[in-house]
Amino acid sequence: MEKQRKVYPFRIVAAHTLRHGSAFDPRGLPVEPDWGSRSGSIEEFLDRAQPDVAIEITTLNPSTGEPAISHIRAAFARQMHVVTANKGPIAHAYAALMHEARVAGVEFRFESTVMDGAPVFNLVRTNLPGCKVRGFTGILNSTTNVVIEALRQGRTLAEGIEDAQKIGIAEADATFDIDGWDAAAKAAALANALLGANVTPLDVDRRGIGKLTPEKLMELKQQGKTIRLVARARIVGDGVKLRVRGEVLEETDILASIRGTSNILLLDTDLMGEVGTVELSPGVEQTAYGVFSDVIDIARTV
Repeated sequence: MEKQRKVYPFRIVAAHTLRHGSAFDPRGLPVEPDWGSRSGSIEEFLDRAQPDVAIEITTLNPSTGEPAISHIRAAFARQMHVVTANKGPIAHAYAALMHEARVAGVEFRFESTVMDGAPVFNLVRTNLPGCKVRGFTGILNSTTNVVIEALRQGRTLAEGIEDAQKIGIAEADATFDIDGWDAAAKAAALANALLGANVTPLDVDRRGIGKLTPEKLMELKQQGKTIRLVARARIVGDGVKLRVRGEVLEETDILASIRGTSNILLLDTDLMGEVGTVELSPGVEQTAYGVFSDVIDIARTV
């Protein structure tokens, strides 16, 4: 974002963190701000900061979506636009939050919630007019990609998790990845925003990869097969059926080609057939870009 300041002039007027405290400067914070004591509440922070756009990037709580949902609502109550990179609110309260944003007369964006900065929601919203998304298939959790590759090398589950932690892609609690909660939250978010569902991660038929062994993966490898944690959704009657589970795939399958931090999402549409987005080896920079692109999109809209 800093590299684009001359092209898209903006100011970060405040920051609120759990570790460092809070910082404020209406002229714009430097890259390394002077941190002060932490604001007593999100309401106190927003009232002092008075931003045009509030950016919510707390960590995922797959069970409730909090405290991110409350943070977003506090911003809406102050007529502030919101960008979030936290999938929890979209997975738990998408319809309600979109309604509250409309009532408040503000914009709400969340491109970084599923595939870092790769266009998913904006792709459908701006580039597929008239298309109905009927379902999707995706490899949406990078940690499990890394763990499975470690198992294929004869290493342990714990060693695979350690690999993912070293490159900074595992959730704060890695069981969210291994047990399929992260993928379930992303699947619920996609279903809510793209399929008109009204679901939460608890509604996803979820099965993680915690029971996989090196022996199983090495046996499949000899057969020219592997496993990926696959998220699937499809419209069934008046509802949406969702599942997340480890699937045995031929190594020639496009889903099996997704390794490391890479991700893929394939959308089944009525007019364009199957169309998808592939993200190759993203990092934190891509997540930051997704947030930045949402801010720019809001500036162009209002």
